[in-house]
Amino acid sequence: MKILATLVVLGLLTGCQSSAVYYHRDVQKHVVVLDKREVSVLPLGNHQWEAFGGKQGGVFSTDLDKQKARQIKAIEIVSGCLVTDSLYPAEHQEDKLLLRATVDCTNKPGGVLEK
Repeated sequence: MKILATLVVLGLLTGCQSSAVYYHRDVQKHVVVLDKREVSVLPLGNHQWEAFGGKQGGVFSTDLDKQKARQIKAIEIVSGCLVTDSLYPAEHQEDKLLLRATVDCTNKPGGVLEK
């Protein structure tokens, strides 16, 4: 019985390590506050970033658009690069809390080109 309980706990902890819930322990995490809402931003490497949070509090498409705009802006603030592509992973299609994005560091937010 103790072995089963130990395996269950290990399984739960392993699942949390790769999820946004685990971000509170990651030393690379940055928290950006936009419109009084926190967005956690984490670099994944290879020009890939994740943003978690920024929830508007509503379910209307305009609320979700504002949330996505906050997530993208948070990534651009932390990375200093322009977001060129973004998507919600399949497991976050409904709540839209976790956004994955690709950035281009040759272009800066606001249209400033890097030489």
